[in-house]
Amino acid sequence: MLIPVLLIVAFVLLLIFNKPETRLCRWREYREPGSTRWTCVHCGATVTREPGQRPDRCHRPDRPDGKDRAP
Repeated sequence: MLIPVLLIVAFVLLLIFNKPETRLCRWREYREPGSTRWTCVHCGATVTREPGQRPDRCHRPDRPDGKDRAP
């Protein structure tokens, strides 16, 4: 009885914490004075953010969902 309950809980947690907008992204952080540059190893997109802020979506120009790049 415990195993089916744990499987259901694990499935629900996966649904909650899954981020399909960054599924293929593999971000690498390069720290610079005053900002942080993130580069995606998968597609090569580059984003500059404030220190401590990670990219929260895909920034490549040819996204499969057809949406434009984020500003």
